Amino acid sequence: MRRKMNCRSRRIAHMTAMDELVSAMCGAAVVLACESEYSSLKLFKRRTTLFFFTCQLAIWSSALEIALTASLYFVIGLRILLPILIVSLIIQCMTYISYPSMILLRLRFVRYFPEMIMYIPIVLAVIFTALKYFWIHWALTGENYHIYFLIILTTTTVVLTVQNMVINIFFIVIAMKRYENMVHVRSVIIVNIIVIMLECLRIVIEFIDLDKWVIWPARSVVDLIKVRLEIEILSYIVQTVREHRSSSQEEST
Repeated sequence: MRRKMNCRSRRIAHMTAMDELVSAMCGAAVVLACESEYSSLKLFKRRTTLFFFTCQLAIWSSALEIALTASLYFVIGLRILLPILIVSLIIQCMTYISYPSMILLRLRFVRYFPEMIMYIPIVLAVIFTALKYFWIHWALTGENYHIYFLIILTTTTVVLTVQNMVINIFFIVIAMKRYENMVHVRSVIIVNIIVIMLECLRIVIEFIDLDKWVIWPARSVVDLIKVRLEIEILSYIVQTVREHRSSSQEEST
């Protein structure tokens, strides 16, 4: 009898701790989203550009994703609602598209590349979102879907993470070669390295052996942190490009 009571109390304590953890992540997401939005509005003077739209999409898709996953965690009845899962899947697709597009657009500040490369994240996002059908099936039926967790989830996480890391590393190499004497470039490189470390952390979070309803909000918080750092990188880039252009004009005159 005592053992049963102890087990029950442990379960209650564990559920309470998980609830507090998810609540804390939701609060952190709200702060990050508001701060990112403020920095974005402050940085972009022209708010009709593709860059601004992509930045907004990256911020609010990550924020909406954590809101939906938190709702699925706290309200058990919502876990069986197909529309909620479909909306969550669409928001994930927007995140898959917007974040890599955002870092590709800021890469164009320092290096020109064909516009066809910009379509690569869109194609990958559509493919992996379509494969997430197995995620909806698993969430609705509660079956142990090995094909999703062992193949689709692993492939999606690894490919998207490698994609983002390659873009960041390529940017670091170009920035070190072309703008090595600029003061702000050092800050850009440091923040880029932090972003790469967060990409590695995201892989660890994705495959950690915990309740998936807790892992998904944590993943969204990491995505919001990356978006916030990208805005910080962009502000440094803008300053660096302006200084580079001004110095070039002074030399030409």
